[in-house]
Amino acid sequence: MTFLIATSALAILAVAKQQPAPAAPIFHDQLACAPMSLAAPPAGGIRIVGGYQHGRLMFGPGDPLVIDVGSSQGIRTGQVYFVRRHVRDEFTLSWTDSRPVSIHTTGWVTIVEVREYTAVAQVTHSCDGMVVGDYLEPYVDPVEPPPAVQGDPDYEHAGRVVMGDDRHQMGSEGSLMLVNRGSDHEVRAGQTVTIFRDTLGGAGPFFTVGRATVLSVRPQTSLVRIDNSREAVYIGDRVAINRITR
Repeated sequence: MTFLIATSALAILAVAKQQPAPAAPIFHDQLACAPMSLAAPPAGGIRIVGGYQHGRLMFGPGDPLVIDVGSSQGIRTGQVYFVRRHVRDEFTLSWTDSRPVSIHTTGWVTIVEVREYTAVAQVTHSCDGMVVGDYLEPYVDPVEPPPAVQGDPDYEHAGRVVMGDDRHQMGSEGSLMLVNRGSDHEVRAGQTVTIFRDTLGGAGPFFTVGRATVLSVRPQTSLVRIDNSREAVYIGDRVAINRITR
């Protein structure tokens, strides 16, 4: 293990010289760092198991770290992986028979040195501190949504904000949050949404909290970015998709 980490230093320098990373737009990085929800906890997969200092548990930009798979499992130098963490989030709301699984993205890494059963990766971008036990999955460049499409709020089929990022139970302008309306409710990237609350137990008028834009869509959830809000947006706030009526 010591030899592996020592030799990785030269590999890191070589990769840095051969593949200079251009500065990505802030929004691109925010989208790549966005939270996710899964129907079930992630499988074991590739894990961070350590670093070059004994007992070190957290890693940041430029740090080398060791993962528990190598060439025998198809790992090659130059490969890029997301690093994610299963968060046991007490604030996440359930909307089916089970509670969705909260996944926090801690960044992405590039493989710089490979042995048969282990490899060294360098932290390419950090959304948060990476820790021993975080898991890896292949990096896929996020697709930025089309220009926002306005419309009228569909209050009749409104959903809810169900998840923040890394145990956060509220958001504000610029924050990314998940709502429980996805492609199964004909939601599309680029649509706008109205975030609101009921008043008088549902008998009064709707109180509009803010507006957001759909960035990406899964079957049962959508990732939205809060464009503006008059106050904090909380998990549990209601969400109406703005649809164009003809």
